[in-house]
Amino acid sequence: MRHILCAAVLTMAVVPAVSFADEFYLPRAVIASSLKTADCELPIGKATEFDPQDLSGGLKLVQVSCWSAAYNFGAILFAVDPKARDKARLLRFQTVNDERKLETVYSLTLPQFDPKRKILSTYHKGRGVGDCGEIGEWHWSGKDFKLTGYWNKANCDGKAFDAETLNPKWRVYPPKK
Repeated sequence: MRHILCAAVLTMAVVPAVSFADEFYLPRAVIASSLKTADCELPIGKATEFDPQDLSGGLKLVQVSCWSAAYNFGAILFAVDPKARDKARLLRFQTVNDERKLETVYSLTLPQFDPKRKILSTYHKGRGVGDCGEIGEWHWSGKDFKLTGYWNKANCDGKAFDAETLNPKWRVYPPKK
């Protein structure tokens, strides 16, 4: 399974996590089905749900862990009407693959949401020191997240790669003209 190689911690929202041993927001059946659809590695008993955040129009954004590795973790995200949690919608995201073509995925690496700006960002570290990897950014349209920027730094050179050090030469989306 190819995990999305993207991400950017453009905003760090501290969001408490809830394990399934505790009370959780989404129905267990919705999460179990979505973990399968997204081809997640974590079984429902090991997945973690994060507290809902406000999207718009009364919708909430809910994140559930999908996979984990040494210094990255992936999550699936849902748009949820609090009055109809059993109809939570598993979100899909456009990303840029290794061939620099757009593809659609369910899982994002280290997703962070800024509810004021309605920006979702991800940061996939290529290695633990964070000197290479991929960064993605999406804006909430009121219905879906639209890809607005994607950066890839393939060269692990010991120099920082994060939201504060983005170099225009690493931008792969939108394509350079």
